[in-house]
Amino acid sequence: MSKNLRPILLLCAMTAASSLLLLSCSEEKPKQAGGKVVYEFLAEAKTAEIAPYHRERVNFGQEFTINKEKRPILFEHPNAEVQFNGVAIPQNAVLQFGMGINPDVWDKPGDGVTFEITVVDEKSAKTMIFSGYIDPKASTGDRKWVDHEVDLKDFAGQKVSFLFSTTPGPRGNTEYDWAGWSKPQIRLQGQGR
Repeated sequence: MSKNLRPILLLCAMTAASSLLLLSCSEEKPKQAGGKVVYEFLAEAKTAEIAPYHRERVNFGQEFTINKEKRPILFEHPNAEVQFNGVAIPQNAVLQFGMGINPDVWDKPGDGVTFEITVVDEKSAKTMIFSGYIDPKASTGDRKWVDHEVDLKDFAGQKVSFLFSTTPGPRGNTEYDWAGWSKPQIRLQGQGR
């Protein structure tokens, strides 16, 4: 190998290594609390409140498999809302959940789903703590479980209600909006399992 070519190859190798490092950092999943589970929403299905006009749009006990990962879900076809009351929020608590749309309908009409979570505190004040939109029919980047974690420090020491709701996408199209919240639960940060 010529002496003139070595520096160029070395520079190319360093650039490639740097690019791979940056790519792996940018795709790194957010760190999630791995502490003790203190409340599992799916296990409390019997106590959940569902408005009579939403009952046919809500189902507990289903599972979705997305990218070979099967998860239990709270199924909510828009427009739907499920309320869980009297949930005690300890110090250092976070809400963890995933959201997804059944892969069986990714090739069907529709414009995605908006997922929202609202907390109603002891003074009946409503605070939206999460809003997210996915459309795996149009965006291949949404063809996965989309996981989130929300800090609940503002509600620590209270008993609150959680409202899980779904609405259609921006065009208001509810066709094949087979939406699911995967494994919603409250965990403690920084404590053993």
